[in-house]
Amino acid sequence: MGKSRRPHTPGPSQAGSPGRTSGPMDGYVCTPRDMRSAPAASKMAPASPGDSSSDSLTQGSPRGDTLAHISSELAKITANMLSRADKAEMLAEIRTAIREEVMEVRKDLTALEQRVEALEADRAQTVQHQQATDTATTRQGNVLLDLRRQLEDLDNRGRRNNIRIRGLQSTEHAPLETGRSRFTRISPRSR
Repeated sequence: MGKSRRPHTPGPSQAGSPGRTSGPMDGYVCTPRDMRSAPAASKMAPASPGDSSSDSLTQGSPRGDTLAHISSELAKITANMLSRADKAEMLAEIRTAIREEVMEVRKDLTALEQRVEALEADRAQTVQHQQATDTATTRQGNVLLDLRRQLEDLDNRGRRNNIRIRGLQSTEHAPLETGRSRFTRISPRSR
């Protein structure tokens, strides 16, 4: 079993060798000798219908014009790109905007926290007031029940001490005189 041979890619010295046959990639591979000759037609379409920059590169202009044109195009592109200062400024603006948003959210959360604390304090006071009211109501109910019992007791005692005799009218103004006049008739002393 021998080693299998890998395909061999020709090196730079072999690529431009005179005995070498042309292949499909020759249009894309440039050697120093090829750079001196006129460039091949580009297979790229122009970026816009009036764009002639790609045509000027392919029309066989000398190498100096091509490099000058490329450097001018590169200068135009880099002029439109953002510099580090621009990026830093944009980053600072984004950070400032985010910081402001976070501060606003913090303020809202602080206000909400204060409102919740106030509501919790109100609720605690309401619960305490309700408990005190319930206790007072229970106490007053007990006092009212005691007063009712005492009233019944007093009413019953008053009935026991208040003897009613049939035929004797109750007089409020002179009970002693009424009693003497009535009992003297019954009493043996009066005879």
